[in-house]
Amino acid sequence: MSQSALICRVNGRDAEQLSLFDRGFQFGDSLFETSRFYHGRCPLWSYHIERMQLGCQRLGIEFPKALLNAEYELLCRQLEEQGQCDAVLKFQLSRGESLRGYGAVQGQSNLIALAFSAESFEQSVPEKSLEISSIALARQPLLAGLKHGNRLEQVLARQQLSDNCDDALLLDTEQRVIEAISSNIFVLREGRWLTPDLSESGVAGVVRAVLLDAGAVTIAEIEVADVYQADALCLANSVQGIQIVKRLAASERFETKERHWENLGASEYLSRIYRERFTLS
Repeated sequence: MSQSALICRVNGRDAEQLSLFDRGFQFGDSLFETSRFYHGRCPLWSYHIERMQLGCQRLGIEFPKALLNAEYELLCRQLEEQGQCDAVLKFQLSRGESLRGYGAVQGQSNLIALAFSAESFEQSVPEKSLEISSIALARQPLLAGLKHGNRLEQVLARQQLSDNCDDALLLDTEQRVIEAISSNIFVLREGRWLTPDLSESGVAGVVRAVLLDAGAVTIAEIEVADVYQADALCLANSVQGIQIVKRLAASERFETKERHWENLGASEYLSRIYRERFTLS
């Protein structure tokens, strides 16, 4: 067993090795889901399943629903047996294996199932400090919204992140605000919570889906000026939940001054909806 993972499984068996010819390694030809395990279950599991199934439909990968659900149940059971009440599960599904070239012969996909202690993940700070990243997200409607295995844009943005910032806002090639490095963004303007349109780029997170289903947020095109002029900002992802933004660094590129927010309770509305869905599902 690896030092960082509590449980490691490949294709329904305890294992820590996968073929070097796996297309996820070679091309990022894969999808993945990272879900918070809390007291015996992942409360947002149905949202993760739905997003991975959509990804399989878009990429033409066979969706192993029965195996995925069986592995989920097994990991939950084993974590309970280990006395773990707070952990993170990760499932990565690749198209399978091929010797070389982009072309793929339809075959068995590879499913990796991992469980980590919650402490092994980067802990969220109570109040986030952000900057505008210089990394532009490519626009590709076929991949938009999916959590696919090619995350080089996010890797580059994380490498460039300033020491005095916790996260960065990523724009697309048209300079529209899309997301943070590993979270969706929510902007409060004139009493309405807005979140960017992700039809051409970005990852459609499961917490974002929860808030949309509850009618708590509205999809809109968001410009950099909208963010700096916002009444409040917050981020959200499935591991860290709702995260408050207190500061947005100045940007020479957009000629904007540093912005601070003092009304940090404005995000309580979204936090309450998230907590209700997280604890009652």
